[in-house]
Amino acid sequence: MDFKQAKRNRKLDRWVIIVLLTSLSLSINFLITKFNASIDLTPEKKYSLSRESLALLNKMEAPVDIVITIKNDNQLPKVVQKLLLDLELLLENFEQESTKHVIQVHHINVDTPKIKGDDLQKYNITEPNLISLHSPNRGQKIIFRYQSKESTNPYDLSQSFQSSDANARQLIWESGFYSDWKETGQGILEPKVFRGEQVIIESILALVGPKKEKNVAYFTRGHGEASPTDFDGDTGFSEFRRIIEESNLDVTTIDLSVIDSIPPNAKLIIIAEPKGIFLDKEIANIRDFVNREDGSIILCIDPVSENAVLDNPVFGLRNILREWGIRCHDMLIHDGNLANFDYFSGAYYLSTYPSAKSHEIIKPLMEKEFRIFSSDCRPVESLSSSKSNFISKELLYSSRDSWALSGWAKRKKPYDKNRLLDIEGPVPIITVSEKKFKKKKSKIAVIGSSSILSNKNLKRNTGNSFLCRNIIRWVNEDVDLLDIPPSKLDRYTITMSDDDFKNMTYLSVIIPALVVALGFFVSWLRKEL
Repeated sequence: MDFKQAKRNRKLDRWVIIVLLTSLSLSINFLITKFNASIDLTPEKKYSLSRESLALLNKMEAPVDIVITIKNDNQLPKVVQKLLLDLELLLENFEQESTKHVIQVHHINVDTPKIKGDDLQKYNITEPNLISLHSPNRGQKIIFRYQSKESTNPYDLSQSFQSSDANARQLIWESGFYSDWKETGQGILEPKVFRGEQVIIESILALVGPKKEKNVAYFTRGHGEASPTDFDGDTGFSEFRRIIEESNLDVTTIDLSVIDSIPPNAKLIIIAEPKGIFLDKEIANIRDFVNREDGSIILCIDPVSENAVLDNPVFGLRNILREWGIRCHDMLIHDGNLANFDYFSGAYYLSTYPSAKSHEIIKPLMEKEFRIFSSDCRPVESLSSSKSNFISKELLYSSRDSWALSGWAKRKKPYDKNRLLDIEGPVPIITVSEKKFKKKKSKIAVIGSSSILSNKNLKRNTGNSFLCRNIIRWVNEDVDLLDIPPSKLDRYTITMSDDDFKNMTYLSVIIPALVVALGFFVSWLRKEL
């Protein structure tokens, strides 16, 4: 037997196997590049569109092109690069899903129009740093505009200092793509929740979804109410206005005392933190609006102590609320347990939900165990009965340690519980009501603390923001959007010095090299021995 020939054959066999395995690997990789699909193996399906989103996408009435003209490079602030990365993963799902109308994503560099000339001519896209939606028949909608600007001079006292990175964070925060911003150890705000799926879905439906005749939300004025144009960081309602506009509703104000009837384009009347009594004419307009015009109301009302107001409960709106199965007590909720308050801000935590069948507004918040931040609260109770034409449900309660104080303005601290007149906790704070007949679209939501929808709490707390959006969607009949929860981001940060980075780099090169050298040495020993 020719051992040399056998040895050569074994070597040849090895090389043939190596060539075949390499060819197979290259072929598989080539086929994978041609197969545009992905499989989400995460238990919670973090990188897939929810069933609710797919149902909403089938309501599209025209195709949509999602155009991104932001050039992704290392010169962009890190937070903008993070947004583009998260959107890239999300938009792949929008393209791959089989929907009624096609959704396409385009990354366009407007500085080189020859590359994408057809797309630029079709939509006349010339502006860089945009994320926008386009439809041939419905026009366009800008989702995000990144306006880069040079950092201001910190030594120039005539202008406030803002770095380019801080400017980018502010723009992304205003866009609503992220929420639950938390300060890191380095004093930098980082988001914990990605809302890209919600923002894209809402924008698509606003552009190519079914058109609505009633599309205006009116804030009442003339009674000391909060204004939708108040940008105060704590007590303002500008963030509430922005959330309303996300639902494709225009926002303006109205004085009910100078009109004979509420305009026909009104979808929603918002009475935010009133301090004065409504006139009989205004009450008649509101009653006609909810009973005859299929209009809806959101009432945000705080505890009051003025005698003039107490003589006209709920600022004159008690009878309307009673008709809809809601009772709003002129009481103050007191809680002596300090564990139910935020240590730093003093905000009161609301995290007690209904034990029975939950309402569609509050169900996703219960599942995620969100807390709602508030301040002084008043009871808002459901009076629903089987004989009523309305269905009212309580959504949120104070803690079990709390109780509602009657005549609280005349009582001295510390408060003693009056078991005859006070209401034992948990006390309902938010109640909603709607007509039993589904053909009637009127709805009423009463919130016993206006601070729940204030700028301070909507901006800093995901629970408040999520609750606010769900109430607006419920009123605006976007019920399918209620079950789209935000996605929590799994972010990991490694902090190291330059020396640590160099050592890690050296080790990542030296250790594999030593392993290879050891392999050659062992192979040589086996041949020699």
